[in-house]
Amino acid sequence: MIRKTTPPIKKSWMPTIPRPWRMPSPRTTRVPWYRCSSTERSVERLERKTGMTNHNVPQDAHKADPYIQQWHIWHAQRVEELSSPHGYLSPTSINWINDGQSKTIEGIPGTWSSKNDVLVYTPEERAQVYNAETLVEQPLVFVPTAFGEEALGYLDYGDIRIEVNAQTNLNDQNNHLFWLRVKDPDAERRKAFKGIEHFPIDRRWRFPATFRRADDDELDIHDSVVKTVLQSYPVLGFVEFDYGGGHHSLVVSNVFGHVTVFFSDETTGKETYGIGRVLHLDPLKLDALDVIDFNYAFNYPCAFSPYCTCPIPSRRNHLPFAVTAGEKTPEDSAQY
Repeated sequence: MIRKTTPPIKKSWMPTIPRPWRMPSPRTTRVPWYRCSSTERSVERLERKTGMTNHNVPQDAHKADPYIQQWHIWHAQRVEELSSPHGYLSPTSINWINDGQSKTIEGIPGTWSSKNDVLVYTPEERAQVYNAETLVEQPLVFVPTAFGEEALGYLDYGDIRIEVNAQTNLNDQNNHLFWLRVKDPDAERRKAFKGIEHFPIDRRWRFPATFRRADDDELDIHDSVVKTVLQSYPVLGFVEFDYGGGHHSLVVSNVFGHVTVFFSDETTGKETYGIGRVLHLDPLKLDALDVIDFNYAFNYPCAFSPYCTCPIPSRRNHLPFAVTAGEKTPEDSAQY
């Protein structure tokens, strides 16, 4: 029998629309934060954290209407999250651990062992490895509870982070495979990152839409970019809209607490990433949903790193037209 757990839906996904503000006088030095617009503060925070200035935020973003302002704030925060020290530009390896196997990771003290659907990390004596800021001095046990992919926690060794994950074994669904993703803030991809290309913002890609709840409990099961990995998420319902003379319906899933649509379209593998893109919907307005906005379509993590296990959109979530809105394929894409 398939075990199913449903994570709580996160209640916050997008910043609120900033208040209109007046254009400040020209300046050559930074003004205090309280005299900047929300857009400027988001951009300046991004520059301080990443050292980047090329993140596609136009100089006159402050003059835009609230919709344009909101999009640029979302985009700046998206770039900031992606380029954070342990964001999806920092992975340097994935390490799989099969049942009955013990493994060490180069440069990380300690041993990882898997047996009877349990993963155990045994630290080396005096090694400075931390779990949630607590020094690991005794063996640490990780036990998966969900079907599909499950994040079990992470360890920190200096600036290095080791994410611990479990994945249902396709050959034996009562057992799991374990995998460790190593993240290093000094990863070459992170240092070389210059921003995310996107289509011009276009309101024509905002469509009137409705949300229809799923009648029964259902798991949306996906293949992934790793052939031995199966992904599954609880189905919340369907978002429906009309375009090009046709009626379209996309499956909406609960993905680790986010209300998520995985989709592909006729730009997939061309202008946009090879398996598709992602949309998040506002959980607080889901039952009253009246718009789907493809300007907010964003790339999977695996578009930026080969060390990911992204789900491939199902065929029923393929749109038979080109969605020329949202993020484009990254310049240095980890193509699928």
